[in-house]
Amino acid sequence: MRATVGAIGMLAVALVLLSGCSGAQVPPASAPTAVTTPAPASVLPPPRPAPEVTVPTVSATLSANQAPAPLPPVRIRVETLGIDMAVEAVGQTAEKVMELPKNPAVAAWYRFGPSPASPAGATVIAAHVDSLVYDIGPFARLASATAGTRVVLTLSDGSERGYSVTGLQSILKPDVPWDSVFDRSGASRLTLVTCGGEFDYEAKRYLSNVIVSADPLP
Repeated sequence: MRATVGAIGMLAVALVLLSGCSGAQVPPASAPTAVTTPAPASVLPPPRPAPEVTVPTVSATLSANQAPAPLPPVRIRVETLGIDMAVEAVGQTAEKVMELPKNPAVAAWYRFGPSPASPAGATVIAAHVDSLVYDIGPFARLASATAGTRVVLTLSDGSERGYSVTGLQSILKPDVPWDSVFDRSGASRLTLVTCGGEFDYEAKRYLSNVIVSADPLP
């Protein structure tokens, strides 16, 4: 499953310095020359010190612009679907897509996005649906999730956050709105992603993504 991380989550800072000088025009020789008599030294104001200007700077690296997640998820359970998986914090590949553990029995949390402790945005957890090496993974059962299915995340401090499934979609990969999947705004919520739909044996990949949405339980 390759989830293209939308541009909603990427920050860059550019600083452009513009400088210039206008040419000084020399007046004609016949033009009168103005003579200015300097004021007495007693009436001249004392020179003011040059102001110190501090220009704020910020790192343009992706990791430096993310709020720290003090309580990342380390485990996900969906008891009614028989899902119980470890969760690893991941970033991006060189191709700018979300990293995923090769073993489909291990899920991944996108660490540059919101966490379960964040006040807003989607906590994204994804996993491969299967593998030629490791066989079928637990997230293959996500396609059977129904409204109200309970999802539990265990955080790094041992506390738990419960969620209730609100929707499930199977979307062709070219049509997946990744900006919405990795949305950092709106109410705090959980988004689970894996592959699904028909399998293209020539391209050796699934044609769709299964996306499950869940809201926090009180």
